[in-house]
Amino acid sequence: MSRTILLVGATGDVGQGIARALVQQDWNVIAAARSAEPLEAFVGSVQSAYLAGCVGDIASEEGATALWTAANEISPVDTVIVSINALSRAHPLAAWSSDDLTAFWNANLVPHFVAAKIFLPRLPASGLFLGIGGGTADFVIPKLGHMSMIQAAQRMMYRSLAMEQPDGAHVRELIVASMVNGASTRDRARPEWLSDDEIGQYVRRLVAAPGKFAGPIVMLKSREQVEQLAESD
Repeated sequence: MSRTILLVGATGDVGQGIARALVQQDWNVIAAARSAEPLEAFVGSVQSAYLAGCVGDIASEEGATALWTAANEISPVDTVIVSINALSRAHPLAAWSSDDLTAFWNANLVPHFVAAKIFLPRLPASGLFLGIGGGTADFVIPKLGHMSMIQAAQRMMYRSLAMEQPDGAHVRELIVASMVNGASTRDRARPEWLSDDEIGQYVRRLVAAPGKFAGPIVMLKSREQVEQLAESD
């Protein structure tokens, strides 16, 4: 089945691997990011006729609506992938101010909510809305309790969305329960970390057949899961 995918957060560590994997399938990928320069550099590095760039922001409903309009002028979108997270710092939870914690919440969770509110009702019933999350929903790393709070809330949001839309597009959240070997971490990545391209290949198979991935929450923990899917092709 042919797809046209709006990939939000395409220049991030995980987003880059997803974009490269999806164009290998000869699907149209509209890579979205807030800044034109890194987006143009990434699209140019991939050199695929199936990859187009689109500058946009999903921090607000107005921005998300404008991005949807711009993306659909390139090609009608039937799949949305949201792969975004704001930079975090190790900081004891009790040391956060309420204003800073709210700002962190707004930068991480709210864009997923805005994207779902604007994009999900516009997708066809055969479509897919996929969010990318992290594994700290289930455990706390010292001084990163704020990340666990965000990831837990995000997971419950995707569960709620799936429950409230049983007859619409598929809703999934892929939780990447691993450190990521991506563009910004390549020089310090450990062998056991999942690479951006491995995550991309897993996402490619999920997009191809979301019904085969029992949801709404899908967990990716190891390289063996990626290899098992490759063997089943």
